[in-house]
Amino acid sequence: MDRSHLCSARLRERRPTVRGVHLGRTALLAALLYGCAGDGPPPTAAGSAFDQIQTEIFNQNCLSAGCHNAQFQAGGLNLTAGVSYSQLVDVLSVNAVAQSQGLLRVKPFDPDNSFLIIKLTGPGEGEGTRMPQGMNPLPQSDIDMIRSWILDGAPPPGTAVPTATPTADPPTATVTPPPTATETPSITATVTATVTGSAPPSSTVTDTPTITPTPSDSPSPSPTPTLSLFEQIQTTIFNPTCTEMFCHDAIGMSGGLVLLEGQSFGNLVNVPPQNVAALERGLLRVDPDDPDNSFLLVKLVGPTAAEGLRMPQGKPPLPPEQIELVRQWIEQGAEP
Repeated sequence: MDRSHLCSARLRERRPTVRGVHLGRTALLAALLYGCAGDGPPPTAAGSAFDQIQTEIFNQNCLSAGCHNAQFQAGGLNLTAGVSYSQLVDVLSVNAVAQSQGLLRVKPFDPDNSFLIIKLTGPGEGEGTRMPQGMNPLPQSDIDMIRSWILDGAPPPGTAVPTATPTADPPTATVTPPPTATETPSITATVTATVTGSAPPSSTVTDTPTITPTPSDSPSPSPTPTLSLFEQIQTTIFNPTCTEMFCHDAIGMSGGLVLLEGQSFGNLVNVPPQNVAALERGLLRVDPDDPDNSFLLVKLVGPTAAEGLRMPQGKPPLPPEQIELVRQWIEQGAEP
């Protein structure tokens, strides 16, 4: 075979490869042009705002033992996935103060009148403690997420929030500067008054004897009444630590025990506990003159596993001086 035939054969062998390259480039260019033409592909749907709240807030902060799970349902509220929405939206709060104000747990479009937001940001007197109880407050970003969801009407789970896809070459907005305000000069009016007639005669000041007031007998302030040991316990321990919502208040009644002022004494002294292990030991909630046989003191110092958790639940143990105050009250007969 001569050289000319050899070159022709080699050229025929190379043509499919060269053509394949040209076809690949053409397909790639067509794909790029399609992606840039028009509005592009349809927008994708982001996750539901409520689903995000459920996953990132409720599941991580509100479903711990003794709180808003399906077993305990503190305050009658279950925040488990699948039931939390119906427990919140357009549902009247069980808190007495909130009910008196007509507050709903979640009022669509109105976060400021939604009791859920109030509990997360700072409840008032009688509205219980700030949630999540026994934990750090939620970060502001989480609270803002819930507030935005309520402002949008509290849409249910599964409601997709469309993600905006920018179009090619968006129109440039023309901003017209506001008209320049011209300051209006202030006008100062000068009024000249002309007084006619004669001036009244000047008064002659005579020495007036100084009168020294005689101090009247003022009543002495009443001495501050001394609180009894039980009143000190009620004021410094039960009220700030034990009577929060879902614990030993009139709604939660944890362990069947109410420690509200006016009810706590009758719920403690010479009353058997509901705990089975404590009953088998013959303990009373408070056994006058016998702190070691008083289940209240056992729960504050260190109960066994069968006797439940150490109180106050979800908080640091009471300081030794407060525990000693309870012991001293029982030793002295547990008087009211």
